[in-house]
Amino acid sequence: MQFKIPQDVLRPDKIVGFLTLRQLVIVIIGGGLAYALYVALSKQYYLEIWLPPVAFVGLLTLAFAFFKFHDILFERFILIFIEYKFRPRARTWQKMKGDVVLSVLRNPLNSGQPTEKKAEALSEQDRRKKLEEITKIVDTHGDKISNIKTSNLHI
Repeated sequence: MQFKIPQDVLRPDKIVGFLTLRQLVIVIIGGGLAYALYVALSKQYYLEIWLPPVAFVGLLTLAFAFFKFHDILFERFILIFIEYKFRPRARTWQKMKGDVVLSVLRNPLNSGQPTEKKAEALSEQDRRKKLEEITKIVDTHGDKISNIKTSNLHI
């Protein structure tokens, strides 16, 4: 017996045509609200008065139902924007407050001690020689690397 295995289980199911259940509910509620505004305002006012609120509700409904910004739903984008506007952007330093930031570039087990010992072990002449080799490479844009022993460049 063969069974159909879903390939993309995170994709929402299409209910009517290309609409998901979420989109269908948003379109029904927003369309009903826009139609109610149209019915209430079109009997008493001219086109210039009732069209802007009806168009605003309709466009807002379409944005909530279909618009995605960098694969983020519109309502989530609005909430992130509001959070961004109301949260403080400037951070103040307070001693011993907050989380400890671990760097990906630094190994927390070694804590930098072996590299300090290696740097101290080099004499002044070795440092100067390696620095001259590196400056030659930089000055020649790497053209004359064959003349320099690259194995000595590791600091």
